[in-house]
Parts: sequence; structure tokens; C-alpha cells
Amino acid sequence: MTGRTEDVPVTRAERKRADRLARLERVAARVFAKHGYEGTNLDLIAAELDLRGASLYYYVSSKEELFLRCLRKSAADVSARLGAIAAAEPDPARRLRLLFREQVLIEVRDYPEYVPLFFKARVSVERLADAVLSLRREHARLFEETARELGTDRTKTRLCLEIAYGTLAYLPDWYDPEGGLGPGELADQLAGLLVEPFLAERD
Repeated sequence: MTGRTEDVPVTRAERKRADRLARLERVAARVFAKHGYEGTNLDLIAAELDLRGASLYYYVSSKEELFLRCLRKSAADVSARLGAIAAAEPDPARRLRLLFREQVLIEVRDYPEYVPLFFKARVSVERLADAVLSLRREHARLFEETARELGTDRTKTRLCLEIAYGTLAYLPDWYDPEGGLGPGELADQLAGLLVEPFLAERD
């Protein structure tokens, strides 16, 4: 997640453990999303993996640690991908469209299990709730900075952003990957629709 050399699995055993941990995180994210943080325990997650709950302690020390790993794993990749777009595209209108497009792909193709943890999960543990809020703010920053560059009315820009965030939050709930639109087509069409109000305000 940090990109340091020591974080990259180098031996076969390390790669095998990393693969198992990645699967554990993805399954755990799906269970947290379905049952909520309070309604989830390690036994539920282990059952999805055909394991005993106690065996998960080989990988994580607690439910709290596992929830944080789910958050940070997805957030690290998302931040890197959106940050690369922000750094590479000088035109704010095109950049905003590309950011929305990438976000759609992230949600429906790459990390659909993780989206509810950021947008819908109710977490009573203060440390975890603070982590969710911090990651959400960091994620929103690139969209907000780009939107401000467009020079549109500040109040309406805020409203347009909130509408976009709401649309994206529920995207994995209704998108059917077996339907008529593939992820790339959906990303193209939805990105155009989400960026349009910002550009209309500028005209």
C-alpha cells in the first residue's frame, strides 16, 4: 500500500500469504457492507471463506483491524489512480470528466464491495468513523479542487458535487454487469452526465 520495496512480496510463501490476505479483505468488505460493522464478526467472514473464525487471527488481530485494512487497501489504490489523472490533465473540464469516469470504473469493476464502507456504513467505533471521514474528505478533495478551477458559482458547484457523490454512492446497488452496458460504456456515459452541470454553469 505504501509502495515501499519491503511491502512487495518476494518469496512464494509471501506471495501466497498476500493473495490470501487480499481475498480475505475483499470478502470481509462484502460482509461488512451487507451486515454493517456492528452486525459483522470474524465467524461470519470466516464462513464466507469456508474457514473457522479463529483461523483469521493468523492474518488479523481483530475485527477493527480488518475493517481498517479494507478501508486503507481500496483507498490507497483509488487515491493513486485519481491523483495520476489530476497530475496529468491540465484542462479542468476534461480532468473532472476523467475523474468521474475513473471513479465509475473503480466502483463497478474494481472495488464494488468496498464502496458501501465509505458511503453507507454506520460505525460506532470513533477511531473507525474518523478514519472513514478522513478518507472520504481526501477522496473528495481532487474533485472539489478541479470543480473550483472551472470558475462556476460556488454554491451551485457544491450542489453539483453533492448530486454527483450521491449518484456514485448508489452506483453498485443498481448497476448490472450482465446488462446492456459494460463498465467502460457506463463510465463514459455517466461521466458525461455528471460533468455536464458544471460546464453548463460556466457557459
